[in-house]
Amino acid sequence: MRRLPMLLLPIAAPAVLTACASQGDFPSLAPRAVERELSGAPVPPCAAPGTAAEPAPAAAPVALPMPTDPALRARTAALLQQARRGEREFSELLPQARAAARRGGAAGSEPWIAAQQLISRLEAARTPTVNAVAELDALSVARSEDAATAPEDIASVLAAAEETRRLADAQRAELDRLNGLLSAP
Repeated sequence: MRRLPMLLLPIAAPAVLTACASQGDFPSLAPRAVERELSGAPVPPCAAPGTAAEPAPAAAPVALPMPTDPALRARTAALLQQARRGEREFSELLPQARAAARRGGAAGSEPWIAAQQLISRLEAARTPTVNAVAELDALSVARSEDAATAPEDIASVLAAAEETRRLADAQRAELDRLNGLLSAP
C-alpha cells in the first residue's frame, strides 16, 4: 500500500505542477517581427483587427565600404618608387650611351665595343623598373580576383602598374633605337 502513492507520483506530478502556474498576460515566446526580419523568414503584416495592411517594403541591403589594405598600399608605393629609381638610373646613363652608339663604328671595333658595354649597363639600369612591372602585374591579377580587396586598392595597384609599364616601354624603345644605330656584328 505504501508503494502505490510512489507509483502515482509520476502520473499526478504534471497535473499538480500545472495547477501551480499562475494565469495572466505573459508575452508570447513566438519570434518577434524583428527576429523574423533578421532571420530572413517572411514577416506577417501587422494590422488592427478587421483591417488589411500591406507588408512593409523589404529594406535594401546596405553595402558597407571595404577597408583599404595599408600593407598593399605600402607595397604598391614601394614598387612604384623602385620603378622610378630604375628610370633615374636609366636616364643618367642614356646620354653617354647615345653618344657612344653614334660613334659606334664598324662591328668589333673599339668604339663599337664601348657602345655595346654602355648599352649593356643601360639594360641593367632598367632592371628595377622591369621587376616592378612584373610584380605589380602579378599583384594586380591576384588582387583583382580577391573579393576582399577594396576597389580603391585595386585601382591604386592598376595605376602603378600602368605607370611602370609606360616607363619600361619607353626604356625598351630607347634601347631598340640605340641598338639600331650600331652596325650588326
